[in-house]
Amino acid sequence: MYTPWLKPVSKPAATLADFTLGKHLRPRSRKIAVALIGVDEAVAEKTREHLYATSWDFGKMILRDLGDLRKTTPDFVIPLLRELHSGGITPILIGGDQEAFTAQYLAFAELNRQISLLSIDRLIRLTPAAAGGEVLDNAAHNKGRKRFHLSHVGAQQHLIDPAIRDFFEAQAYEYVSLGPARSNLSALEPLLRDADLLGFNIGAVNHNEAPARAGYSPSGFGLQEASQLAYYAGNSDKLSSFGLYGMDLSAGTETDQELTAAAYAQLIWYFLHGFSRRQGDFPVSSKGLLEYVVDLEGFNHLTFWRSPRSNRWWVQVPSHNHKGEARHRLVPCTYQDYLTASGEQTLPDRLVAAFRRYA
Repeated sequence: MYTPWLKPVSKPAATLADFTLGKHLRPRSRKIAVALIGVDEAVAEKTREHLYATSWDFGKMILRDLGDLRKTTPDFVIPLLRELHSGGITPILIGGDQEAFTAQYLAFAELNRQISLLSIDRLIRLTPAAAGGEVLDNAAHNKGRKRFHLSHVGAQQHLIDPAIRDFFEAQAYEYVSLGPARSNLSALEPLLRDADLLGFNIGAVNHNEAPARAGYSPSGFGLQEASQLAYYAGNSDKLSSFGLYGMDLSAGTETDQELTAAAYAQLIWYFLHGFSRRQGDFPVSSKGLLEYVVDLEGFNHLTFWRSPRSNRWWVQVPSHNHKGEARHRLVPCTYQDYLTASGEQTLPDRLVAAFRRYA
């Protein structure tokens, strides 16, 4: 049904063990939960070699490899991603060039609602003053109604123009640099849970564990840390598009390329692991959430909600602040945020900023 956009790939090797992911793909199923899509054919092929050999630990989740894109221009990719979204299918895009991230988020641009876009990268690929051809410019500098809320994780301070950080502050966008992100990884879970789509550049991982990429930046997340972030993304009921970018098969040795492809495969595996364990929390359903009301100066009654299914927390945007649809009515937060509000009578900066964007 997606043949106008995609060309099929080779079947997994017959020698794969029965417990492997490659043996559990559903090549003919029309009822798909998650779909693998190669954006860069060579990168995707090398990634599949490693991914297919990983274990299947995803229960009854239906995963299908739809193949590789016939063309990679945004005007070609966007209709496919819209079709998948309308069918309730979450795509995993396996790319090389970061430019494909633009098509990934622009596929959501005509849904007539604000979209939360998250980038994990060592760079913030944005021109601060006006659109200048960077990957995030279409999201940040669109005219008229604000279509996108931007969040960024993992940027390295010594590589970022300070004007970009000022721009994020002025727009109430969220920004967590590499040091604070690594110091408290679990605090990033609400940020990932608030995203509709994620673009993960492999350059955010330290060079030793993913060396086949452009540039010579040695620092970054450890692959284990990056895998935890991928799990958080997969486990979010709100997130409906996941892209991997940044692998450069012209960089490094053959061993470097295989190691980076294995890193891609590991990140995809942990995304799938999280996806297969989704709890059906908000915004899928707010039914059954437990209510906690805090009297906080400046907010009158502030309402927190907890899911007994997953033990995850949200805070309700005050009614006088809230504009927009119900899916943005609750902002993901942590139990510690609730304790800070109720015990210390202060609201964490992230939640203050979140309320600003709905004012």
